[in-house]
Amino acid sequence: LKLLGIEAELGLLDLIQNPELSLSKVLIKTSIANLTLLPAGKPTRNATELLASEAMAHLLDDLAGRYPDRLILFDSPPLLVTTESSVLSTHMGQVVMVVDAASTTQPTLKSALTLVQHCGYVGLIINRASQHLSLGAYGYGYGYGYGYGQQA
Repeated sequence: LKLLGIEAELGLLDLIQNPELSLSKVLIKTSIANLTLLPAGKPTRNATELLASEAMAHLLDDLAGRYPDRLILFDSPPLLVTTESSVLSTHMGQVVMVVDAASTTQPTLKSALTLVQHCGYVGLIINRASQHLSLGAYGYGYGYGYGYGQQA
């Protein structure tokens, strides 16, 4: 938010901790039509527990009910760095992970994918990929692939 010049005092974690707090007090309108931001909130030692709570589930139900025509995105730290991201993913029907092709190993990616296997859809955005990393691979968009090999 700081990159956007937005200072936020309250956010998601504050809403979960304080049911009396109004959603309208924490949502930040932007100049982009239908784009509203909900900051993370004040840092707290029990963020993982708050994100795993019934209050979080109720808040998400409330958001989905209020904004049925909107896509609600949650930006979180890398899955293998914090427990908050893993817990947050348990509430999500879809997850899109950004993968740094230059530094993410296959075992690391497999570990991260294991944490979100419960989601209905998991997408990957490959970042910092270079042509030399993809030599020998063949693919066609929309998940279609074709290969040669002997039939077992």
